[in-house]
Amino acid sequence: MNLRRSACLVAAPFLLCWPLQAQQFHVVVDAQASSQSLQGSYGADLDASVIGDYDAATNPGGTRTVPGLFGGSGNNAIPMDLGLSGTLSSTQAPLGSFDLDLDRLAGTLVCSNLAVDLLGGGSATSDVSVDLLYSTFRTFAPDSLFPGGIPVTLPLGSQAISQGDLAQTAPAVGTLTPTGTLGQYLFLVSVPASITLTVDVNGSPTPVGPFDTLLPFSGTLDVTGAALSTSLSLNLAVQQTVLDPLPGFQITDIPFPVPTVLPAGGTANLLLNGTVAQGDVNVSWTANLVASGAAGCGFSSYCEVSPNTTGLPGLLAVSGSSSVADANLTLDATQLPTNVFGIFLMSPAQDRIALPAPGSGFLCMGSPFYRFSSQIVFSGAAGAVTFPLDFQNLPQGQTFQAGSTWNFQLWHRDSNPGPTSNTTRAVTVVFCP
Repeated sequence: MNLRRSACLVAAPFLLCWPLQAQQFHVVVDAQASSQSLQGSYGADLDASVIGDYDAATNPGGTRTVPGLFGGSGNNAIPMDLGLSGTLSSTQAPLGSFDLDLDRLAGTLVCSNLAVDLLGGGSATSDVSVDLLYSTFRTFAPDSLFPGGIPVTLPLGSQAISQGDLAQTAPAVGTLTPTGTLGQYLFLVSVPASITLTVDVNGSPTPVGPFDTLLPFSGTLDVTGAALSTSLSLNLAVQQTVLDPLPGFQITDIPFPVPTVLPAGGTANLLLNGTVAQGDVNVSWTANLVASGAAGCGFSSYCEVSPNTTGLPGLLAVSGSSSVADANLTLDATQLPTNVFGIFLMSPAQDRIALPAPGSGFLCMGSPFYRFSSQIVFSGAAGAVTFPLDFQNLPQGQTFQAGSTWNFQLWHRDSNPGPTSNTTRAVTVVFCP
């Protein structure tokens, strides 16, 4: 059962509640219609050590490492400062999704749960190098001296960036501005998010990040009933350094072959261990995204209308359940003129059409629309109407189906100052099974 979402305020001795007007959509990026350019560089500084891959039982012929100029015995860990750096480039269209809550009457939206695969389900290649700084040590099998105190840069060639993830870190509130076209809005929202890369260094996945940023999204939204489509763009530059970006993350026994120094020409087979002390990123991301989605079942208000003789617009809310199986849905109209008659209307389409003279309101639904003509309502002294829907007795034999969208509005008598008619705001209902 999908009950009305509501907000409540405790004001002793009363509990006051009112329906939330936001319409919720789950929106998915259309990769075929979207494009991006992701360019930049990244780096990771490691507190590391290396040790030969010698093992008396499993690899007795492996490399041994010993500290100092003259060597020694055993196989010892050699402390090392290690800086990993690489390039980043991808034009593969991204994949992703996000949730939008739209309050079209208030002109606001809330964006949440944004998650984007920056590599579009694939991977990218990166030219990677590593800078090493260490104290003097020797290796055996092969025998070589590695003089310390001098930075050494080793190219690691093309490595795979297997993941590039962007994840929203907190909900973001933005603005909706009608364009003048029915159901179309301009929007602007800045989304807090983090970017994490995973680089496969010699076959071992090594995270770089996360890096926090603020994504400035802008574009257009088109809303038709329960369907939403959007076209949005962003232009983002991130230049950031993060200390201890991966608390608790350990690099353990990654194969790390190193060319010998004195004499040259050999390869010392070492194992790399350590933690990521610092991460750096310098990224430029430009994207044009096309996305669409459907509303979740539930209720929302829409459509501004003219004030009636109360000086306020008539309101319409929904209570009960949007489940077809529950068959429990009630329309609640308030802020009406007192002691006037009216009828409810329903339609699968939305519109905003001025009522013909002498009417002074707006019809917020399109053709076809259906009247509850046999169930005339009366606002009484309270200026309010409660109207339970009879799912088995809808106008002209209509039925509510799971997944369908219906819009409702009250058309009522009014005076302005002579006899006229007016309407309430409208509500849309997306039905659940």
